[in-house]
Amino acid sequence: MNTIIEFTLIGTLSLILTLIFIPIIKKIAVQTNLVDKPNYRKVHATPVPLVGGISIAITTFIVLFVSGNKLTIIKEYLPILSSGLTLLIVGAIDDKTDISAKYKLIIQLLLSFFIAFSGIRIISLYGLFGIYEINTWMQYALTILVITGVVNAFNLIDGVDGLVGGLSLLGFTMFLIASTFYNNYFLGKISVIFIGAIIGFLKFNLSKKKIFMGDAGSLFIGFILVTLGIKFMEDQRVNNDYGYTYGFLILVAFFSIPVLDSMRVYIGRMKEGNSPFKADKSHLHHLLLMAGLTHKKTTVFVVIFCMILFLMGLGLISYISTTLIIVAYLTLFGIITKLLLMICSLHKWRDTIKLLEQK
Repeated sequence: MNTIIEFTLIGTLSLILTLIFIPIIKKIAVQTNLVDKPNYRKVHATPVPLVGGISIAITTFIVLFVSGNKLTIIKEYLPILSSGLTLLIVGAIDDKTDISAKYKLIIQLLLSFFIAFSGIRIISLYGLFGIYEINTWMQYALTILVITGVVNAFNLIDGVDGLVGGLSLLGFTMFLIASTFYNNYFLGKISVIFIGAIIGFLKFNLSKKKIFMGDAGSLFIGFILVTLGIKFMEDQRVNNDYGYTYGFLILVAFFSIPVLDSMRVYIGRMKEGNSPFKADKSHLHHLLLMAGLTHKKTTVFVVIFCMILFLMGLGLISYISTTLIIVAYLTLFGIITKLLLMICSLHKWRDTIKLLEQK
């Protein structure tokens, strides 16, 4: 009960501080031109301050430092928190001045290597393709690939109001539930701090006084989520606890949508003879908007889709292999995207016919 009260107080403090900080940081962002300007790919019509991620990070670190057990938390999670802070700074600079993609990639690879070098590594494939234990160099390679890949995929899905915030809220809620079941106090504490801060961000992100997460926020939170998942999974495995299965499902289910969507978009661009990194409006959230959904409905759809994937995996993990679960994820995602593409094509035909009729 004491833990419940403590977590409630910490989460409330995090929420209050975020609500206080955002208007202040928003004014600074407008004065320094740290805003997202509309263009042909954007769905907003006026400049929007890019301060969501910065506000969440400031709140998170303040609450961590003023709460109890801060030295233990810092020691336990120092590689993750310090690397996340570095990526936040890089993202904020990118929001302001547009850093070259190759430089951002190099920084992400170096931070991912630092995480792997600190001991937070994927040391097993958990039966995927029949593989369990992997050697050390493969642990490093896979950890670096996974962290870098999912962070970029998470960043790319940040395209409509509330989407990254909603997914982040779901991800940290999953970790909070996991921490309760497996008595991981520090994971629970970090999760509840982020939950409070993200709720505060969503209040502004989904209101008329709009702010965006920014690359700083999506990169920072994506990095924190994937590295926390790897650490939780490996901690449970080292302790001979079957909780690593839960951690594996969180990682796979939570990041399936952004990763699969990014792969689909990259492949589609290359098929058309374009660079895979050439920006367009073909991501999942764009398809949902073109299909007629509003921003909020698009966010709800993707978050519920993510929940369905996780619950499906949780229900199947005792009966089928992890390989078949991932195949099921691929199949379901493929069906959903095919249906959306068909709906979008029908809408385009309808609009074309209306234009012809008007002539």
